[in-house]
Parts: sequence; C-alpha cells; structure tokens
Amino acid sequence: MAIPTIKEKCTGALVASAIGDALGWPYEFRARNKSNNIKNSDFFIEWTRSTGGKYWNHYENILPGEYSDDTQMILSVARSIIGGDWENIFAKNELPFWLEYERGGGFALKRAAKILKGGTNPWESNESQKYFNAGGNGAVMRILPHVIARACKIDIKELMIDVIKDSIFTHGHPRAILGATCYAYALSVLLRKESVLGYGELINSVIEGRGEWAAFPDSTIFSDWIEATKRNSDYDYFETWSLCAQSMVQKLNFISNSLKKGLLVNDKEVLEQVECFAKSNGAGDVAILSALYLTSRYANNPILGIKSGAFSVGADTDTIASITGGLLGMLCGITWIPAEWKMVQDYNCLINIAESLLAEDMKEATKKITTQYKEQYNNWESSPIGKIRAVSDLVVPSGKTGIVYIKKVESLSGQTFYLKKFERIKSSSELTQNIKRQPATVPLLNKSKVFSLNNNAVETIIKNPLFERITLKKVLQILYAIMNGNQNYAEIAKKNKVDQEIVEVIKDFVIKE
Repeated sequence: MAIPTIKEKCTGALVASAIGDALGWPYEFRARNKSNNIKNSDFFIEWTRSTGGKYWNHYENILPGEYSDDTQMILSVARSIIGGDWENIFAKNELPFWLEYERGGGFALKRAAKILKGGTNPWESNESQKYFNAGGNGAVMRILPHVIARACKIDIKELMIDVIKDSIFTHGHPRAILGATCYAYALSVLLRKESVLGYGELINSVIEGRGEWAAFPDSTIFSDWIEATKRNSDYDYFETWSLCAQSMVQKLNFISNSLKKGLLVNDKEVLEQVECFAKSNGAGDVAILSALYLTSRYANNPILGIKSGAFSVGADTDTIASITGGLLGMLCGITWIPAEWKMVQDYNCLINIAESLLAEDMKEATKKITTQYKEQYNNWESSPIGKIRAVSDLVVPSGKTGIVYIKKVESLSGQTFYLKKFERIKSSSELTQNIKRQPATVPLLNKSKVFSLNNNAVETIIKNPLFERITLKKVLQILYAIMNGNQNYAEIAKKNKVDQEIVEVIKDFVIKE
C-alpha cells in the first residue's frame, strides 16, 4: 500500500474519528441505549436512547451513522480554528451554543460550557475545585483539528501550546490534559511518517517524545492558570502532573512489551492493565493509551482496529473508537474506508472541513465550499456559529407533563444537529394534542416540493464517482422517496441498494415551493 498524502491522512483521520464515534456510541456504558439490537454489527445501527436528565427525560431516536459529542466537539474546534481567533470563538460562541444541541456530553464538559456561557473561566469560578478534578476524555477527543491545521508545517512546541489552551477550557486535571497532548503528539508522529510503520514503532516513538507531550505547561504562557492551580485545586498540581506522566510512560512500556508477543497478545488483558474497564475508564489518559494499543495492534487492519474499540463493552467505546479512528486514519488515509461506513453522519462535511483546515487561507477555502450550497436554499438564519437552516421538526413527550421540540438543522458546511426546546403543559390531553400537532415549521412533507438543478448542480453530480453506475430510473425512485418524506435517508438508501451518500447528494436539490 502506498503511503498516503498529507491530505489523505488528515481527511482519513477526520472521517475515521466520526466513524469510530458513531460505531461505538450505542455500546458506550453511559449511552443509556434502550434498544434491543445491542449485538455487535459491522454496520451502523438505529437505536433509541434515554436522555434529558431527571426533569426532561425523553426517548431520542438515533439514526444509523449518527455521532455523539466527540465528533460534535471536533467540528466545533475546527470551526473555531477556521474562524481565526479560535480561543475566543471556541470559548464564547462554540461551547455555549453546543449546549443547545449536545448529544451525550459528559458532566465536566457541560459544566464548563455553562460557566463559559456566563462569562467566567472555569478555573476562576465557584466550581473551580470540580474543574481541577475533571480528568475525563472530553478534552482528548476534540484536539485533532489542531494537528490538521498545522499539518503542512508541524511545530511540536506550538502544537502542544494550542492543545493545552484548548484542553483547559473544560478540563483541569492532568489526566485530561496529558491525554490530549499525548494524542496530539501521536497524531503528529503518524502525519510525519513517510515510510511503512513498524510493529510497535508508534508506541516507542511516543515514549521517546515524552519530553514534548508530558512537559508541564510553560509558566510564561499559562501563568494565570498555573496560579489558579495553586489556589483552587485540592492537591499538589505539579506533583500530580509528574505522577500521571510517569504512570502513562510505565503503561506505554507495558504496551510495548505486550506487543512483542505478536499473535499471542491478548487485547482484553492489555486493555485491562491500562484501566480501560475500570471505574476510571472515562479518563483522558486511559482513552489515549487504549487507542494507542489498538492502533499499534491493528495498523495493518484499520477496520478491525476501530471495531475492537467500538465493541469493547464496559469501556468508553465511542471515545476510544473515535481516537483509534483518528490515529488509524492518520496512518492509513481514506481509501480503506468501506462504502457502508461512508454513510456516517455528515460525511461530506467532514471531507470539506479537512480541506478547509489544510488550506493556506482557511476562510476563503470555506467560502468557496459553502457559497454554492448557500444559494440552493433561502431559509438561512443567523446563529452563534454561523448560518443554519431548519430541515425538519419533531415533538416527543417528556414524562406526563412535558414535551420536547426537536428541530433538525443544518449548517452552511453541511453539519447536521438537533436543537431542543422543552415545555411544560397542563394536562395529558394537551400533551396528546401537542404531539399530534407538529410545529408550524414541521410540514416539509406537507408542502409541495420541487427538484431543482442548475449547471453547477449537474456538474456536481456528473463528477461524483458514486453516480457512474446508477440509472436514471434509480435516481427518480430515490427522488420520489425523498419528496414523499415517509422514510429516512438510511431507509431510502437500503431499499434502493445504494450508498446513503447518493441519497444525501440528491436531497440537496429538493426544495420547497
């Protein structure tokens, strides 16, 4: 296999991260999956999750290939970087708005986002002690865009600074931050690798690079934050940082020695030793150590590597599979990804985001990508993260006295997410009436629709290799199903035996009259 180009590596990393997330999310111990179809599957599955907490509990249908907060955060960071002043954009716009559409977000991440929404840094808030005890993987899971943005000219020291700046917005414990810096360093190793990766080589490279990723934050850059660690954490921060780094290196050495067993190595035993199934399985260091092992073990079989992480029941499956996907994608590129996995939510958006992050002028590259799409619709509205448009609406019950309005929206870059609004009602009869009576914006399927093509749209379809072997009759059948509105895109694709990407492309040219 030829060594992938930088573009192929970065695109593969972004797409494979989302794939791992979507594949592993139903099996995550915190996902609250209420479906019976929990058997391991090579394909994305449709499932139902219980969400909303104590006061707004409701059931949410997750379509095949839809991802969780891991990929949401990756795209959030990517948008921030593309926007320019990424620290301000991320802290003041992206994180606060993410609370409106988050799917599966952890307590620490949501708590920090709420504090930032109020205009305070978490390390200076009245919940600073909780912040400095937040060692989860909510930081490590989102730092991939920083590596891609620096792909054409990697500066490890500057990369580590950006990753730490990003991490400390939400997580203050060394386990979270070191997990993120270690992941970024490993990604940079694979990005720079221009020859075949030796068995166990990645682990050894990360061990050798501990002076970079395990270094304590620069006091000249993080002086205020370091002072806050002394005032507001309930432990010796520097000592804990050092002990955590030492523990990670010890476990990396254990992984290295285990890999020397070759075919005799036992995945479960190794993952147990890095605490993958322990109470601390959601920690940032646990996530990257698990992913580094799986990447090294399955470097020649990335599909199996991602599945191994996704189906490790009892572990934080979505994050481990996502990080493993990021590493394997950075190693192997994108050509190995099977067609059924390209049905992952927002596949085209992920491709475009990678292209923008790699561009010399990120804003201009993004503008070129989004301009044509913007012209296809006239229902764009402003939001804290840019233009979005409503796609559909749904109303579901929340207990006996509540309803949840769920609005599916789409960004200019093609990312889809679900905004929620909660409302109390007076009686069960009112609940029934509200659920039967969809909001005024819902009837996309009750309004007449038209299929519109211009020269640019025709060129887009002609150049798309997915359309090379599809008949006009098949296109019309798919078009009819989309306009009828009785099936989701996954169902339409399955019924017509085509990639969901084909359905997604066709639906972009269906508009309301």
